[in-house]
Amino acid sequence: KLFMVMKVPALDGVMLHVSLPGNLLAGDKLFMDRDEQGQWSISRAERKAPPGGAAAAPAGAARWRPVEQLEAELASPESVRVRVMTTKGPIDVCIVPSWAPKGAERFLRLVDEGFFQDIAIYRCIPGFLVQFGVVQAGDSRSGRYQPIEDDPLVQVPFEEGSVTFAAAGPGTRKHTLCLFLGDCRSQLGSNQPETPIGRVCKECLPTLHSLHVGYGDIPQCGGKGPDPGQLEARGNEYIRSEFPACDFITAASRVP
Repeated sequence: KLFMVMKVPALDGVMLHVSLPGNLLAGDKLFMDRDEQGQWSISRAERKAPPGGAAAAPAGAARWRPVEQLEAELASPESVRVRVMTTKGPIDVCIVPSWAPKGAERFLRLVDEGFFQDIAIYRCIPGFLVQFGVVQAGDSRSGRYQPIEDDPLVQVPFEEGSVTFAAAGPGTRKHTLCLFLGDCRSQLGSNQPETPIGRVCKECLPTLHSLHVGYGDIPQCGGKGPDPGQLEARGNEYIRSEFPACDFITAASRVP
């Protein structure tokens, strides 16, 4: 999991379990919206202005790298293009090792060793992220990879298409990843291990947004979607029998 969880009473009387960015501070103000399916989510966060200071800045705001620099790094010879095949079609991602050397190395190792075969996209939050990488406990892949150290923050923003590892805290990245569906730079990117390793190629964003997100967040964060604990215990049969509309990753490989 990437976030803390807080109980919040909604206007319609429902008690929400809201996934919170790990970089919130006391006094930060959260704004929430409800989508067409009736699911609530954080739309933005604002940091309280210091005494006598300027207006509140977005929580987690940082001096992000200029867009021109980010685009140049994505197009540079060091970047590695990976094609992730899903049940909705291919999603190409561009990995930039200089953004997060340890994370990029681990992701490319997972690709090269065939980890991403029959992998459920089990956590899907509209407008926020999709998450994948949990395998059954008895699968040979489950114990193969040890957690990696965090990468330093280098002012790469969390935006639409960002690729990053999911983590439960510092030093916990293994083989679960997220693809972001919207701009989250006001919520993420100022605390480790919040380090994007790359970005979905622009021409593949429509395929990314076509992934099924109707089941919503995981139960541990107040949603009614697949339970990663059950997925780990029962494997993909749990997903296919109880959440048949979930999409899967079928393969991943480097693009020459």
